[in-house]
This record gives sequence, structure tokens and C-alpha cells, in this order.
Amino acid sequence: MNNAPLDILVIAVGVVPNAELVKDAGGDCNRGIVIDAQCKTSLTDVYAAGDCAEGYDSSIDKNRVLDILPNAYFQGRCAGINLAGEENSFEIGIPMNAVGFFGLHVLSAGVYEGECLQEKYKDGYKKLFVKNNRLVGFILIGNIARAGIYTSLIRNKTDLNTLDKALLFDEPQLMAFSEETRKCKLARMV
Repeated sequence: MNNAPLDILVIAVGVVPNAELVKDAGGDCNRGIVIDAQCKTSLTDVYAAGDCAEGYDSSIDKNRVLDILPNAYFQGRCAGINLAGEENSFEIGIPMNAVGFFGLHVLSAGVYEGECLQEKYKDGYKKLFVKNNRLVGFILIGNIARAGIYTSLIRNKTDLNTLDKALLFDEPQLMAFSEETRKCKLARMV
């Protein structure tokens, strides 16, 4: 066995959606069970959510499997509300992953397409992906503080011209937003 040091170690886990039940019943399936924004399948009164479903990915404007707990939670909530007779939709799902190795945190979201802005620093790095003047994805290693701001920008398809892009790239914070937007976010105005 070779004990040579590694340059990099990659550990990955994949998800294989279990769509057989819906497929066998004649429902539309690709990699997963095809659902709409209300989590309805192509079968009457049948809903799907979570790792088995292909839901809307707002970072690429099309359906795909969004196999992570927060998306499953929101899809399940949406399906339950619709099954109970109310109306609900989930249209802000994006792929996300988070992991920690030996105290080093890694977080990614969205897609890795478009212009890549990156910064390497002593204990990690940051990559932001911008397409059509929108943030569509990111990878953070080390400092993951305030990553929710980046996630929100992807989900809301925020035009980056409305922000202080330099401040946002350097250190994500509310000061990167306009005064009006900050007031709305801090007052929880809709």
C-alpha cells in the first residue's frame, strides 16, 4: 500500500431517487418523480416531495432533483398544504450542500456557471458564480458566515446592479443592499 501524501481527497455521496411506485402507476418520471410548483405529480391527487422528486430549481429555471433536507422540508410542507385543500407553491429551491471536515466547513449552493469570482485566503477560499448579472452559485471553504445572504440572492434572482457588489463579495452583509431594501429586510416588510 502506498503511503504517499495526498494533494486532495474528495468524498461524495449520491442520491438515487426511488420513483418506481409512481413510474409503475404511469406517472411522469425522469431521474425522479416529476412535480410542479405545487408538488403535484402527473397522477390525479398524487403529490411527491423530497429526494424522490424532481422539483423546480430556481438557480437554473428548470426541474431537477433537489436532494437536501431544507428543500425536502419545504416541498413536503407545500404538498401537505395543497393536500389539505389550501393553495401553496415552492419555487425557490436550489441545490445546496454543507459539510465539515476536521473543523473546516464547506458550503455550496446553486450552479457553477458563468463568470467565476474567487478569492483564496489562508484558511479557505470563496468562489461566486455570476450569470446575467445574478449570483447563480457559490462555494465557500473556511469562512461560511452569512452564507444565507448569498443563498437569498440566488433564490430571489436579485439583480446585482442593485447592490454594492464589492462589499457583497468581500464580506456579505446587509450594508451591501440599498437603504430601502435594508429597511424592508429589517422590518420584515413584504
